[in-house]
Amino acid sequence: MHFVYKIIIILFSEVLLSLLFWLFTPKSVNNKKFDPKSTVKGILERLFMTYSLCQGFPHVLTLFGALKLGTRLKRADKEDTPENIKKEAAYNDYYLIGNLISVALSIFYYTLFK
Repeated sequence: MHFVYKIIIILFSEVLLSLLFWLFTPKSVNNKKFDPKSTVKGILERLFMTYSLCQGFPHVLTLFGALKLGTRLKRADKEDTPENIKKEAAYNDYYLIGNLISVALSIFYYTLFK
């Protein structure tokens, strides 16, 4: 497949993914209209993973998982109320699904370039 078409597919995928996450983000997780910082961070993560996979370093997926886990660990709240537990569960589910989609897209981009 021609390189330009691959780039167009990736750009379309990134725009679509950003739109879908913006639409489905729970209000308890993020009450902003659109968060360009998170969008750029996600794109950079997928570019890093895609580049690493294309260079023959599949272990980057383990590194990515460890980094994401480390950045998402939170101290236990002093007030473990049912409301806080529910908010934290929504937060964790949202980011888990987002990270799985991010890895899946990187693998898709990798197969696109192979």
